[in-house]
Amino acid sequence: MADPALISIALVIVAKKALETLAGKVSEEVWKKLQGDPAQKAFAQALGIAINRYASSGTGFGANTRLKLAERLTGVDSPLKQETVAAELAHIFKFDSKPNAALVGQRWKESLLDPPVWIDFTEQSERVLENLEIALRDTDVYRPVFEAKDIAQVRASAATAAEKLTEVSSQLSSLSNLLTSDFARLIQAFSSVTPSIRDQIRDFSLRISEKTKDFVGRKVVFDALDQFLEREPCGYFIVRGEPGIGKTSLAAQLIKTRGYIHHLNVRAEGINKADSFLRNTCAQLIAVYQLPHTVLPPDATQDGGYLGKLLQEVSNGLTPDAKAVLVIDALDEVDTTGVPPGTNPLYLPVLLPSRVYIVATMQKVPLNVLTDRAPQTLDIEQDSAGNVADIREYVRQAATRPKIQAYAVAHGIDEAQFIDLLTQKSQGNFMYLRYVLPEIESGAYKDLKLEEIPTGLRNYYQDHWSRMKGQNTDEWFKYRLPVLMALTVVHESVSIEQLEEFSDVDPPRIRTVLQEWRPFLYEEEVSHNGGAQKRYRVYHASFHDFIAEKEEIADERVNQQRAHEKIADKLLSGLQLRS
Repeated sequence: MADPALISIALVIVAKKALETLAGKVSEEVWKKLQGDPAQKAFAQALGIAINRYASSGTGFGANTRLKLAERLTGVDSPLKQETVAAELAHIFKFDSKPNAALVGQRWKESLLDPPVWIDFTEQSERVLENLEIALRDTDVYRPVFEAKDIAQVRASAATAAEKLTEVSSQLSSLSNLLTSDFARLIQAFSSVTPSIRDQIRDFSLRISEKTKDFVGRKVVFDALDQFLEREPCGYFIVRGEPGIGKTSLAAQLIKTRGYIHHLNVRAEGINKADSFLRNTCAQLIAVYQLPHTVLPPDATQDGGYLGKLLQEVSNGLTPDAKAVLVIDALDEVDTTGVPPGTNPLYLPVLLPSRVYIVATMQKVPLNVLTDRAPQTLDIEQDSAGNVADIREYVRQAATRPKIQAYAVAHGIDEAQFIDLLTQKSQGNFMYLRYVLPEIESGAYKDLKLEEIPTGLRNYYQDHWSRMKGQNTDEWFKYRLPVLMALTVVHESVSIEQLEEFSDVDPPRIRTVLQEWRPFLYEEEVSHNGGAQKRYRVYHASFHDFIAEKEEIADERVNQQRAHEKIADKLLSGLQLRS
């Protein structure tokens, strides 16, 4: 497995080498700043972010291949450590010309044992360098450099650079570890098909990496699934649970460790429609099972007919002991607008061929999937012995982190007490822990005893809401709440520019709100007007639901209906509103 500490070391080495190439080209005062720990850590942090964004961007074949290519950049023998390449990285600070992407690409290609012949490494290097420039602009150390277009403006301090570097290295490690799992088999299969097929494959590698980080337990679910696959000739296996209980993480772990064909519905990103599902899964079936198709027919997404045809082809070609499994996450989030009544969500087949199975996750809501065989349903109960045991193990692992230990010592509680109390407070919800543990580490609760930390996910949301509102009531209504409403009403990731238009709040204040609500947000990089653009969306659907409950609260003075109407008037092309 890729070690985050080793990745951090590799990034710092590259940063030092890059900055060292500026020796003799800047004043002694500037050189002293560049040799300081903040400058080097900030550069390493930005480089890690750039590589992470490169590895996890795009769709289909390109993204999965970039995951493999990016791993080389963080290794012991990274081509970025070469003096000539490091000099090109530092060339970003020369504002009269651009770094030599062709040179960087050539060295990158030469460092690979078997570089893909169809890859344009100059183009790939340009993407990494563009991401690096954007990431450097976002650091406190180098932002003034880009604003003034002068390296002399580099700052000598930045308190958060080291922590951010650790976080980025952990993300890169998690992505890299996908290549040592059965997921790598999928990547290889995706790269073997025609461009017209692989371009239809949606890349979920970043989401799978993120959701499987620190994964624990679920033996009860895995055992039940294995028994179902062994016992039944075909069929649906449906896992249900409350929001935040870990259904997506479970689906992601199955994909990572077993290499299952998959589709993850993400309502907040608009990835919840039948046509997207059909394109993705049909293309994956063709790639993984080497079916004799080079393009998807025009009618592949009109109904479930083509999917059913491919599933039958897969069934016919399976070896005696083989089984084909398709994992679908968040079936309850599927958009059924315009679908005739009685139609299965995503046009899922009523009849599954022999030894073909569909594993789906969903909330405990009414959802009829018409099948010839009754689906087996497994409910993950928050207070069940298995779920509580998994929660305890997750907390136990977190309790070994230095800042968690420091909090426990400061409040006079031992590890066992910490585990017991936080397990109780989580109420069996992993999403609660995903938010609260980092808050404890960051010091947000340093003045609170563990008993005083909010209990349960909803109470945690309300506590954060109240804290943000209580800082300054005028600022809350003037710009914090409008930005938050814009984030939660829009159905897709949005940029700062779009948030400005939707909320009538200026960018500096928008950035302040984004920082305050960072634990609840997911940040991504998208191509935009020939460059890259940061966009943001709410991390989990349960927070959308929490905001929705605020709609008619009079004392908030802003309600979701007015937010809908306002944004609808200004909606940019391509964005969709939550219904």
